Amino acid sequence: MITLIDHRDSFTRNLEHMLARFDKVRIIDRKSFSDSDLKKSQMLVFSPGPGTPQDYPESLAILENVKGKIPILGVCLGFQMILHQEGASIIRQGQVLHGVETEILADPSSVTYREITGPIRVGRYHSLQVDPDSLGNLPHSIKITSTDSIRETPLSFEDAGRKLFGLQYHPESFLSNQGTQILSNILHESME
Repeated sequence: MITLIDHRDSFTRNLEHMLARFDKVRIIDRKSFSDSDLKKSQMLVFSPGPGTPQDYPESLAILENVKGKIPILGVCLGFQMILHQEGASIIRQGQVLHGVETEILADPSSVTYREITGPIRVGRYHSLQVDPDSLGNLPHSIKITSTDSIRETPLSFEDAGRKLFGLQYHPESFLSNQGTQILSNILHESME
């Protein structure tokens, strides 16, 4: 079962529907998550949401307690939460991207993008980003697997050893042309 930690975002249900193609999905508010929920979960997904990682101390506490124990995927805000907690800085980006489709530069040797051919276009909905200058603060096990093709903004990462994944974009958006395959790759690797 996949547990989706909800940050009250309009995309949470869309993400739920896409994840349900692969396994049973349960949505739990971040303030209601308990140890018994963890025991029932094969994977945690931290949903998109408004604000900054620091606005969600409950989610940051969950992350701290479960990293390395269970596979984790962070989407948009969830991506920022994980990298923030691992040592990166979150900053306001020069251009707000809400409902914008962009092409990404992806590492085809990564778990996330394996067997994906052709241009990868993704739907982006964010005004904050990971500061590229802070990437040196991250553990060496975290690998940035894609960037914005123009601004070099980090847009995905993976730590295969800890089964920790993140996407700054929305794979569930109709603007993401390979979203289903990307999630399939991550879930296959995480829930074997």
